[in-house]
Amino acid sequence: MATSNNPFLKGFRGHIEKTVVVKQYPGDRTIITAYPDMSRVKPSKDQKVQRSLFKEAVAYAKGILADSIENQKAQSRLYQRTGSLYHALLKEYMQQHSKKV
Repeated sequence: MATSNNPFLKGFRGHIEKTVVVKQYPGDRTIITAYPDMSRVKPSKDQKVQRSLFKEAVAYAKGILADSIENQKAQSRLYQRTGSLYHALLKEYMQQHSKKV
């Protein structure tokens, strides 16, 4: 891990060619780290179930946003949301289906 004072990296965050990761922290700190090697990490059975459930939630939300009629129904149903409609739909799906897991 290295700290950089390079003005070109100020405000930049993300990875560069999957070799290094640039992170921004409060106090104008720019940190450069190696890209993580996740090849040997094996997700647990519960993690696989949750990832599958989230994948279904994303498909559900995108399907509703693509259909104008369903989109309007969702907007009226979720009118008290604090964030975007997409995130409200994700939350709705996860809450409805997480009880089955």
